[in-house]
Amino acid sequence: MRVAIYGKGGIGKSTMASNISYSMSAKGHKVLQIGCDPKADSTRSLLKGKVQTTVTEYMRDTPPSKRKLDDIVNIGSNGVLCIEAGGPKPGVGCAGKGIVGMFQTLERMDYSSLGTDVIIYDVLGDVVCGGFAVPMRSEHSDAVVIVTSGEYMSLFAANNIMKGSKSFENGKGRIAGLILNRRGLDNEDALVDEFSRATGVPVICCIGRSEHFREAESKGITVCELYHDSEEAQAFSELADSIVDNYENGCISPTPLTDIQMDILYSTGRCEGRGQFMDEPEKKHSAPSQNVSFSAPRRIGKGPVSAVQEAGKVMDIPVVVHGTKSCGYTMLCEVSNDRLDHLMEDPKAFVASGENIRCTGMTSDSAVFGGVGALRSLLDDLVEENKVILVISTCLPGMIGDDCVSVISDVMSKNPGSKILFVDANRVDSGFDAHIEVIRELSKLVDESVEPLEHYVNVIDDSFVEFNKGNNRRYLDDILSRLDLVEGPGFLNDSSISDIINLRRYGIAVLGDSRRDNLIVRRILESRGVEFMEAPLPRGYQETIDWIMEISERTGRESMADPVIVSVRKEFQDAVSKYSPLLDKRKIAIASWSPKEDSWISEALSACGCHVSFHTIIGKNECPDNTMVYNSVKEMVNGMKNGCYDLIMDCMGSVDFDGSISGPRTYLAHLASIDLMRSVCGMIRSNRNEGWKSWGE
Repeated sequence: MRVAIYGKGGIGKSTMASNISYSMSAKGHKVLQIGCDPKADSTRSLLKGKVQTTVTEYMRDTPPSKRKLDDIVNIGSNGVLCIEAGGPKPGVGCAGKGIVGMFQTLERMDYSSLGTDVIIYDVLGDVVCGGFAVPMRSEHSDAVVIVTSGEYMSLFAANNIMKGSKSFENGKGRIAGLILNRRGLDNEDALVDEFSRATGVPVICCIGRSEHFREAESKGITVCELYHDSEEAQAFSELADSIVDNYENGCISPTPLTDIQMDILYSTGRCEGRGQFMDEPEKKHSAPSQNVSFSAPRRIGKGPVSAVQEAGKVMDIPVVVHGTKSCGYTMLCEVSNDRLDHLMEDPKAFVASGENIRCTGMTSDSAVFGGVGALRSLLDDLVEENKVILVISTCLPGMIGDDCVSVISDVMSKNPGSKILFVDANRVDSGFDAHIEVIRELSKLVDESVEPLEHYVNVIDDSFVEFNKGNNRRYLDDILSRLDLVEGPGFLNDSSISDIINLRRYGIAVLGDSRRDNLIVRRILESRGVEFMEAPLPRGYQETIDWIMEISERTGRESMADPVIVSVRKEFQDAVSKYSPLLDKRKIAIASWSPKEDSWISEALSACGCHVSFHTIIGKNECPDNTMVYNSVKEMVNGMKNGCYDLIMDCMGSVDFDGSISGPRTYLAHLASIDLMRSVCGMIRSNRNEGWKSWGE
């Protein structure tokens, strides 16, 4: 039988636990008491005040190969076996993680071989996190006993513990009962009785205030041992029997109170009916259509993974992932897979390998004792050969309170000239985006004293994925060369530290597109003195004309603009003349997340005489269960089968349509419009009865 004792901090759990253990042992049980509190004072009254080695200390000081149960198990009064979990120093590490580590260590050391038939867990305070709820789980305990008084916060904690227990029921109740440890308040018994009735959890023992407890505590002995004939000792003996009876007859599934019910109970002494607290019901999602498939989003969240993806695009800067080995490995795989998929889609794209990503390799011990030592060690190694380093902290360092900033400052002070940038990717505040914070940190490297060169244009794009697709780079080079301009190395398009430092040298900057993230990046770089064009890279024919006029004015090449514009117009009109005979009066449906961004497609096809209709598909943010996406897809596919459309174009990059053409990977300039006309003509030809013969035309 395994019993976890919970309750508000300071409510007397350790006193209850020790006396229950003593009473159980007096009845012939072999008892093990495990204190789950960093103070390590749970078993003090069973050990005559002796302070024992905690599991946490033992984990830190003794390698796994040399660990023995005898080193951490002490024999107390009446033969009760005693173990203390311990915990990290105040303000360092995670005590909840320490409890998890204790259980893992005890299991590896086979503590079941101790041969006990009763285990008592004395658990720290309220159920505030998953770590402190571990002793409550079915794999560690069979019953939960809650200690309370008539004080509001004590009952509030008891109610929270009942809420927590609901998560671990698996069809069976987990609560064995309430222990009322009286504080001598007016109507205290009546209030606790009403709480008991409303929650359905019986009061199995009432302990009154007594000087016996203070006297026993001062001698480091339990009340049951010092005053074995007292009323208190008799109460604990009966309590031990009640716990056994409830365990054998089945524990209780409580009905916790809502916060409003708790307020009413404490203000009036009454609670109508039973507790009404319920866990949030699981959200139901519509089943996806069998004919529709969705691809993964461009980024994975806004946390550490997105930060490492962004930082990995700087080829020669060490990116230190401060976290566990598995975390670092997972992120490296995400970056590598992302780039591999991109290369497979577009072999001509230049994509770095991401081999600059390192990891501090935090262990389970680091979670308890802190991981700054691992961070300092890796930085000391890297700083000898690298003047710039970027550190990205993951979830675990944030949870345990690693002071990364102090370590980084100390390493830099000992290595003059070094620059270590830091992004705390563990933040969870609303709107926080870790990959933007990486960009903000890297922008600090930009040298504002560098003078720009006249013949460069520098593309700034938050994601290499969009700009590198298709022939975008080649088409941009084509347009720029007509104006005697050269494309710079960009910013975070697989760039180097030197590229970032000398960003201003590469002339005027232009955004890849006007996405939210790119606009944020623009504001960041403008604060570092980088000058931007108003318009992003052009999509389609008319935007190309307007963009050529703007870039020529901004770079003093007005005299070169007119002949370039004439050549662009001729190329576009020649393509329209070539493809109009087949495209004229064709009905094309375009599925798009953003019709504004894809308007160049409509421009090109309309110029060839097509009847174009846009179908805006609502995105995931507006439609979490994707129902409208599926319905829109179904409607468009049926429309094509019924002859409403000759062709469906998917510009979302995430939905597969029957008989459709996927959105073009190339979007840049009028040259992409010409490519589009050619592709649509090919698709329409392939749908004819003549089949492959039409390709010969």
